[in-house]
Amino acid sequence: MARPISYGAGVNSTALAIMLVNEGWRGDIVFANTGAEWPETYCYIAYFESEWLAPRGLAITRLGPEWRTKKRCKELSGLMEYCETYGMVPLAGVRWCTREYKVAPCETYYDGGYLLGIAADERQRQKGRLCPLIDRGISREGCIEIIQSEGLDVPQKSGCYFCPFQRNDQWRELWRRHPELIERAARLEEIATARVRSQGKHWGVTLDPSGKVSLRDRIDAFERQIELIQHSAGRLQTALLLPKSSEVRLAFMKREIEVCQELLTDLLKELEEADAATKKEQTL
Repeated sequence: MARPISYGAGVNSTALAIMLVNEGWRGDIVFANTGAEWPETYCYIAYFESEWLAPRGLAITRLGPEWRTKKRCKELSGLMEYCETYGMVPLAGVRWCTREYKVAPCETYYDGGYLLGIAADERQRQKGRLCPLIDRGISREGCIEIIQSEGLDVPQKSGCYFCPFQRNDQWRELWRRHPELIERAARLEEIATARVRSQGKHWGVTLDPSGKVSLRDRIDAFERQIELIQHSAGRLQTALLLPKSSEVRLAFMKREIEVCQELLTDLLKELEEADAATKKEQTL
């Protein structure tokens, strides 16, 4: 039996599957379903399977709750349901969620080692594992080229929608595309905080590795950004009604732009600090 591919539905694992299949590899393409991936990831799995794999006689094997090893994880449909039930959040420093919802199901299905989609510019993640992309020096950009050469859309970065490793721009995109999901994640922080405080502890629980910024803080910041942009746009439109040659108009618009830049800089700074902490955690 050929070693299976561990498929995450992101750029690297998609390119790995394409590369190996085109070389004649045939085997299982295995996706461990946490039940909490971005909706776009589930859409891409169906798209890649129907548009590219199926014509070649291949399919994606989806591993659900029955493949998890811990009883409590098997009893609930997905990672978010587990976290809500037990009042806990994924932790960047521990990564118990990766172990229980990604690694363990794959090992239960096949314990002989998987082919992993880790690109050459992430070789620090290899740690002795089987990574054909690294062996061939294929970077993430190279992976994108492989996907595009087949006429396929390039997937977004895969991962759970409430992963603590997400950057601020990813949280913002979740807020923009799926407000109900970021609201659910923010509520999870509150559930976990209530649990630890019921035990006599005084700190709050957040998905941010630094512990400084809650999702409520992020949501509030995103909403303030929109309000600020809308307010400034209205003020600038008012200024445009003044005579074109008016010095008052020029001074007004210049000042309004400066104020907007100052406020946006202050607003973004607090979230960039949290992002810096996240990136630091990822390098450890």
